[in-house]
Amino acid sequence: MKFTINGREYEDYQLSNEQIVELLEGDNEVTDMGHDFLMKKVYERFKSECCARKGESRDDLFARNFSDYVNRCPNDFKKAAKKMSCDHRYLQSEMFKVFMEYIKILAENFDNGFYDDRNEYACATSKAIIEYFENVGYPF
Repeated sequence: MKFTINGREYEDYQLSNEQIVELLEGDNEVTDMGHDFLMKKVYERFKSECCARKGESRDDLFARNFSDYVNRCPNDFKKAAKKMSCDHRYLQSEMFKVFMEYIKILAENFDNGFYDDRNEYACATSKAIIEYFENVGYPF
């Protein structure tokens, strides 16, 4: 199904969540059939993006959503990090624990040769971070 936003035509699979909301709320001429189709799309995306899949834990859901966030361009990582830094202080501490575990795993990947040109910088930098903390006596 095709939809027009600001004079540009989009296939239904090309629509972002924001565009779907704009179509549903805005002054765009959406037929009843188009409206029903979009509402079905909202339900499918909500179910896919916000609900755990069969056998998926909350940790799996978080990792999948974070990966989806990073994969959708453009992103302002600095803005996202700044927003995270304004969260509740306890939650900041918990987020940091996830961050440190990720760094440890990437450092292990570097040690074991589980990297290539696409993630070598992340793995090598993680290894350097871990080595630094070990040298200053940071307990892992």
